[in-house]
Amino acid sequence: MDYIEAKRDDLNYSKTYGDTYNLMINAGRAVAKFVSSKFKQHSKVLIVCGTGNNAGDGIMASSFLNCMDVKIQFIKEPFDLKTYEARRAFNENNQKYFTIEDLDKNIQESEIIIDAIFGIGINGSPREPYSSVISKINSSGKIIVSVDVPSGFPYPGSVKPDYTVTFTGIKDGMTSETCGEIIVSDIGIPENIIKYSGRGDLLYIPKPLQDSHKGMNGRVALISGFTYSGSAIIAARAAYNTGVDLVRVYTSQNNYNIISSYSAGLIVRTFNDLDNDDINQNDAILIGPGLGLNPGYRDILINIIKKYNGIIIADADALKLLSPGHLEGKKCAVTPHAGEFKMFYGVDATEENAVKMSKKYGIITVLKGKVDIITDGDNIFYTSGGNARMTMGGTGDMLAGLIAGMAAKHINLIRACMIGTYINKEAARICYDDLGYYYSIDDMINKIPYVINNKI
Repeated sequence: MDYIEAKRDDLNYSKTYGDTYNLMINAGRAVAKFVSSKFKQHSKVLIVCGTGNNAGDGIMASSFLNCMDVKIQFIKEPFDLKTYEARRAFNENNQKYFTIEDLDKNIQESEIIIDAIFGIGINGSPREPYSSVISKINSSGKIIVSVDVPSGFPYPGSVKPDYTVTFTGIKDGMTSETCGEIIVSDIGIPENIIKYSGRGDLLYIPKPLQDSHKGMNGRVALISGFTYSGSAIIAARAAYNTGVDLVRVYTSQNNYNIISSYSAGLIVRTFNDLDNDDINQNDAILIGPGLGLNPGYRDILINIIKKYNGIIIADADALKLLSPGHLEGKKCAVTPHAGEFKMFYGVDATEENAVKMSKKYGIITVLKGKVDIITDGDNIFYTSGGNARMTMGGTGDMLAGLIAGMAAKHINLIRACMIGTYINKEAARICYDDLGYYYSIDDMINKIPYVINNKI
């Protein structure tokens, strides 16, 4: 379990249920249960707290340690607590607390130190005053129990605990050497939070580095619009609005001028240029939107697929011209609606068949519907939301462009599909809130940056 996944679950839980206070209660209870069962009654326990939710977990643990002699030690002051949940834990539990001036005395008098300074996601080694506090804890000779992860982990200067009570799952890099004995506790994150995409999934979108150069943030090529220019434009604009650096559209000579005149940000080429261009200069390619069903296009697509080593997103007409076998062995996602699913896979569009076909061919399937089904054959995720206006033309093209853009940023492909489906439906929700059922596909495309930028 990576750090982003843990933060993702917390954010999706908070957006669904209002806040994560119930999770904090369960986390505190889990820490207290371990300490109470492991050590003798009336042990002297010092809970050292920082200013975030990890501190709230520690404060909450104190309320369940009734059989222990407990002191709460703040490194700063209670009014420095940064989160609503941590402040609520402090206000509702009314525990006596100590400030930094009492630290040395309290450490000396304690038998067990509960480390509740930092949780997941710290960026770099702890700085003062935390580094000095951690040094004192590590050299104290006391039993140390860390909450979720050792404070400062995985950087130098972190707490070196005897035990770590971690929540939901072991985080990447946690070992007995760095965390002591690891106890995994279920704190009650519901299955729907894990299985359904939400705003927390946007945390996986990498931010551009200050010193990045053109191409580092993703390059997408579209083989589309041979017949219908609008579909190619919608998909290309959606991909561009994900923040990729370059979007190339390979299209027919007939539609070249239409597409190239639509947006100065798009690089437009004819499909004849594919013979001379290196298709592998792109991080992801999207094939299908507005392509048309000319049987001669099949050979073009098959030739591209054979030569290309990156990520392929196949949508719309590509699913009518190709068979699953053409994509087998490639890093690929397909985005059919129910009719396209049956045409492509040859079976009815059900969740069971989506799993079965994805497993058989090694293809990620995004089965579009009121609730989108996303599966790689081993895992199943869902995206709900949207509204009835999404039946208008172009929403599928937009989704394909979104997924291609996210995949080009080197996000795990199934996660890119979850992000794309979430943004698609969330953009529709925002448009409905603003305009009712009278919004356009242009309105949705223009909301893509807004959805991404307001991920927290």
